Amino acid sequence: MNTKICPTCKHPIPVNAPGGLCPACVLREADEQAPARRAAPPLAEIASAFPQLEIEKLIGQGGMGFVYKARQPSLDRAVALKILAPELGRDPAFAERFAREARVLGKLHHPNIVTVFEHGQAGAFFYLLMEFVDGVNLRQAMRAGRFTPEQHSPLCPAFATRSRRHMRRACGTATSNPKTSCSTRAAA
Repeated sequence: MNTKICPTCKHPIPVNAPGGLCPACVLREADEQAPARRAAPPLAEIASAFPQLEIEKLIGQGGMGFVYKARQPSLDRAVALKILAPELGRDPAFAERFAREARVLGKLHHPNIVTVFEHGQAGAFFYLLMEFVDGVNLRQAMRAGRFTPEQHSPLCPAFATRSRRHMRRACGTATSNPKTSCSTRAAA
């Protein structure tokens, strides 16, 4: 068997690596290309926009916005509150895309996808209220050495195929072509 070697890090590339790419380098590159961090809205500002929730802390930040851990006292449960960055919410097209994706996510039911409870706008914030899952994300698990790129690689194609199937069902665009993207979803 002829093992491929990554030209960048010089490590062997798993035979089943998606696209023949080195999983470690792909993750490192994604980390390096992460968007510049925006300043998160203060907890007090979030709490005043969502009086039905008890906002506990900021737990994540990405290219589109912020995720806060909160408690929903009316149902006695922990929830995740994802808000669109305010500067992105001022763009009507982007806000509509966020709302459209929220509606699609709300139709998905899968054990590996968090449940979306509601979405909307509260004051200046477009938001998703979602199931809270305590733990770490894939990148954090890999950094801690709990899950290597080689262990993750075989899972990617199978999970992606199942995810596309669930997404097509949620969008109402079921098709036999797994490469067809959801027609209601804007290009990323």
